[in-house]
Amino acid sequence: MPSDQVLALFKFGKRDDIDKFVRDGHLFMNTLKHFREREAADLLRSDKHEGIAHCVQADGAILRMQRGEEWVDIGTIRGQIHRSDGSEDTVNVFCMYAFRESAIDALVDPRNFEFGDTFVVLTDGDEFLHRVQAAADRESLKLRQGLVEYVDRSTYDGPMGVFRKFVDFSYQSEFRIAVVSATQHPLSLKIGDLSDISMVGNLADLNQRIRIESSH
Repeated sequence: MPSDQVLALFKFGKRDDIDKFVRDGHLFMNTLKHFREREAADLLRSDKHEGIAHCVQADGAILRMQRGEEWVDIGTIRGQIHRSDGSEDTVNVFCMYAFRESAIDALVDPRNFEFGDTFVVLTDGDEFLHRVQAAADRESLKLRQGLVEYVDRSTYDGPMGVFRKFVDFSYQSEFRIAVVSATQHPLSLKIGDLSDISMVGNLADLNQRIRIESSH
């Protein structure tokens, strides 16, 4: 599979929240369970499949139940079986938008503009992630980070977890910072002032402010 380099990391949101993120380096991290149980009407943030353990293609399989010495057909399964074991319920995530090399032509999908009115771009993503890791180390938090892989629910068969979602959400191009905590409550991680490595602007104008120039 060809590489799809991340060119920049963005955070979208309301102006007050973005200002707080830049000023304090405040990462507010909700649980996967929170996103799974949000109202379905919140199409941007709700995902009833968030944190499921496995997706099993089971279309046409027969459900059977034992009765005495005999197995009785109960029904035919349509589509997939999604298995959850609750192991991801205590995972808190901070979600960002990863501007990937593959998005150069289309830029940022406008559906992301519904997340708020303001964007912040990290002008030094490596330094940002270094500060996040340092803050997690100070708090003795177990940190995982990486791009979300988007899979086709009609064909994919295998594990899901924190860093895999169905392709319906691919327009969000997520980069996730995940922490395994001991509770099922939101988590706050403050990494300090980010004004030296960030740029803030009006989210609706984002694509007009992006330009790709040749290095030659």
